[in-house]
Amino acid sequence: MPLVAASFLAAGAFAATSVATAQAQFGVNRVNLAWLDAGAREKVLDQIAQSGTKLVRLSISVPIDASIDAVKVAHQKGLAILLEVSLNNPAFYPEGTEKRSGRGRIWDTYRLSDVSPDQYRTVIGDVLQRIDRLGVPLVAVEPGNEINWGPYNGDLDIKAQEKTRTARSLADIGDVAAVERGAAKYVQLLQVTRQELAKTKLSSHAKLVSAGLSDIPPEHADRRGVDSIDPASFTALLRKHGLDKAADAYGIHIYPGGDGSPTARAEHVDQALSICQARPDEGKPCWITEWGFANTAKTCPADDSRRERLVKATRERFAELMRAGRIGAAFYFDWDASTYGVWRCGELSPAGRAAVTP
Repeated sequence: MPLVAASFLAAGAFAATSVATAQAQFGVNRVNLAWLDAGAREKVLDQIAQSGTKLVRLSISVPIDASIDAVKVAHQKGLAILLEVSLNNPAFYPEGTEKRSGRGRIWDTYRLSDVSPDQYRTVIGDVLQRIDRLGVPLVAVEPGNEINWGPYNGDLDIKAQEKTRTARSLADIGDVAAVERGAAKYVQLLQVTRQELAKTKLSSHAKLVSAGLSDIPPEHADRRGVDSIDPASFTALLRKHGLDKAADAYGIHIYPGGDGSPTARAEHVDQALSICQARPDEGKPCWITEWGFANTAKTCPADDSRRERLVKATRERFAELMRAGRIGAAFYFDWDASTYGVWRCGELSPAGRAAVTP
């Protein structure tokens, strides 16, 4: 392809994605598409695109080639992409690094303190260059996921038994020095990601979003016997190691629950989003990279009226905070998960239309 034509197409792709993002601050998750075959990946992305959704959060996980193919197909279908980078990738760690056991109750996972920024650079640099050569401009990159609790950060404990009191703060953590080392290394990963994005032609201005933090309440962590650190405390820890200079936005996850009162849900949302700031001297805005409500009904057509009301109320609150500059975007979790999914009975459910369409 002639250089001028190639440059024109690249600029057009970037402009189209930028317009789509400006019009659609609400998107949807469909992570781990790499675990599906090519036909299934395309089917899911076709459903998302035809629903009117403009923004999607995809993941780079093993196998990498299939993850990159999902990014390519999503772009071809007109979807703007937030790329989450799974840190549970052996290539990011020195050979022989052992995972912390999940004690048979949760998956085994690597300790964040063991990650190698140099090995991470090798892998993520190659991934971003391959995506760039495919002509795909990324809207944002989010290295890691829920690194403030045990299933995604092996520096945090899985208790010997469920229904056990878990940590309430950093002071309660068994190996706080390891958690500190992990936080410092994580900020290094953000810095590396920024440097590798700067080497691309199409994604050099992509937003860098820190790992979406879990908002799991202490009583739920106790029930599962898994240590967690509340988002405000963990964000403060990351800021201590340079988060605000490394990232454009804080990632956060919000699951308000549908069983409590409207007041309790509003308090849950406001507490989780207390870290999100519009003023640069106070912190960063948030990207809500996961949020959602469960619906266990399996009947068709989908019985989704109650969840639709919950979604509408929560989205209205998010929209208020977007106008205030405290939130940049919100991605519903998940497209077709069995409990939280909004693709039901062969179509987008009422709650899904309220959550993810412009």
